[in-house]
Amino acid sequence: MRRLSLRRRTYLALCLLACAMPLALVLIQFAFDLSPSDDSLLAGAGNLAAGVLTYPAGLVGSIAFFIPVVFGLLTPTEAVLFAAPFYIAAGYWQWYVLVPGHFRVRVKDTE
Repeated sequence: MRRLSLRRRTYLALCLLACAMPLALVLIQFAFDLSPSDDSLLAGAGNLAAGVLTYPAGLVGSIAFFIPVVFGLLTPTEAVLFAAPFYIAAGYWQWYVLVPGHFRVRVKDTE
């Protein structure tokens, strides 16, 4: 079975894109004077995309997303941008530090 070879820069770019997409869609709505709808659906899509890219360590980002929204401190779109560093750090740590370190081949000295 071939393993997925995703470069670190590509992974970081995908996470940033997933987290910035809801804000871009909201700005497009305002630029074209479309009817302002609830941005919760767009923010949920961004949160879902970031969560999938960083699963299961992305739970940290999901918590950072939901707490400000539940307490009314941030709008859903702002919360996605707030949680982006948490998603990126958790996913990077998981896929590029923890998993390779766990599955690294260890050579024993046979002296």
